[in-house]
Amino acid sequence: MHSGIDSAELPVRHRTRGQGRPYTLVLTKTQELFTREQTARRQAAADLAWLRSLRNG
Repeated sequence: MHSGIDSAELPVRHRTRGQGRPYTLVLTKTQELFTREQTARRQAAADLAWLRSLRNG
C-alpha cells in the first residue's frame, strides 16, 4: 500500500497504525495538496474569464 501511494506521488504523508486488527492506514494532507487545489482554482477562474471575454467581445 505504501509503495503505491509513493509511486502515485500523492500529496499526503502516510503511516500504518499497528494497533489492533485490522491495521489502520493514516493519511495526512500536506501543504502541497492545498497549493495544487488553489492553483487549479485560479486557473479555472482565469479560463472562465477568458471564455466570457470571447462571448462578450
